[in-house]
Amino acid sequence: MTIDQLETFLAIVKHKGFRHASCKLFLSQPTVSSRIQALERELNVPLFIRSGRKVTLSEQGERLLPFATGIVGLYHGAQLEMARRQHGIHQTID
Repeated sequence: MTIDQLETFLAIVKHKGFRHASCKLFLSQPTVSSRIQALERELNVPLFIRSGRKVTLSEQGERLLPFATGIVGLYHGAQLEMARRQHGIHQTID
């Protein structure tokens, strides 16, 4: 499981589809699909229910959502903190 996969998962949820997520992430749609397929293989669960162009979260996707949100949030928080420290700003993130 990678941050890229989780960010892609969250983008699909937020933008309600693979095509819109690919535009927002500046990635090709096959790249977005590939990331999700790899994540689904690793977790051994379907994360989305696909019906034509409509995409909804599966039960397993719903369960992953809070974890993905937390993990990606922590990752970006750590990046921000390291950047602040590198630039001499020693304020902590709450």
